Amino acid sequence: MQLSDLTKAPIGLLSQHFTPKDGVASFAHTNALLRRPVALPEVFAHFWTLDHTVILGMQDLHLPRLSQALKALGDWHYFVRNSGGLGVVSDEAVLNFSLFLPQRPELTIATAYGLMAATIQAALPEVTITAAEITRSYCPGSFDLSIGGQKFAGLAQRRTSAGIAVMAYISVCGDQHARGELMQTFYQAGDGQKAAHFHFPDIDPAVMASLDALLRQPLTVGLMQSRLVHALIAQGMQVDPLLLPTALTQPAYQQALAVANADMHERQHFATKETL
Repeated sequence: MQLSDLTKAPIGLLSQHFTPKDGVASFAHTNALLRRPVALPEVFAHFWTLDHTVILGMQDLHLPRLSQALKALGDWHYFVRNSGGLGVVSDEAVLNFSLFLPQRPELTIATAYGLMAATIQAALPEVTITAAEITRSYCPGSFDLSIGGQKFAGLAQRRTSAGIAVMAYISVCGDQHARGELMQTFYQAGDGQKAAHFHFPDIDPAVMASLDALLRQPLTVGLMQSRLVHALIAQGMQVDPLLLPTALTQPAYQQALAVANADMHERQHFATKETL
């Protein structure tokens, strides 16, 4: 299956940047977009960046010494997303890229992941990407994307009755080794390896790298986003950059976003209670 099999209509694009103080809004937008409270294209892409923040998964709340782990993050901001999995590092050199797809029987979990992996591969034609778990990376998963054994991206997926979101975090440039060391310190301080009922990664920072290092050429978030848009077009998609920004101004979307923001903020109160 190709993306062009899902729609012949133009697809929408949304690009956002978030500061640490409004980091939860990044996932609030994802949640609101998944609800499709207004007329949205069947397929659309969401690009976003977030400065100096560790995005935790619900599983991280079960670290044996969570409060010590959070203290080990130092001056890094953090919040808990409303999904399972483990923590990832977000900064201005990490691109978050989500493909929103219609809910259809033929779009199995594996097929949806495959569409995302194919899009990223199309954006990076000069290398061969492998999709398989890199066990000692942070937030390891079956659809980790790597080049030469070093992970540069991880994929996650959310599904509702209204649609599917396949999400990728892509380490475009910057100091990926330092990101890995930050998460290594986090899990070590939290006694992750001593957890009885949950598995936390024994992180080796060397198993991950940024794309610019793997490609051996300069690369920025803006250039990677441009590559991805061109990859969508190369797969037969028409792109209309005005579709989503216009839809998001509608009152129904703003109401859905307010509900999603309230839910995310409530989740942070729960996270705070867990650290006591």
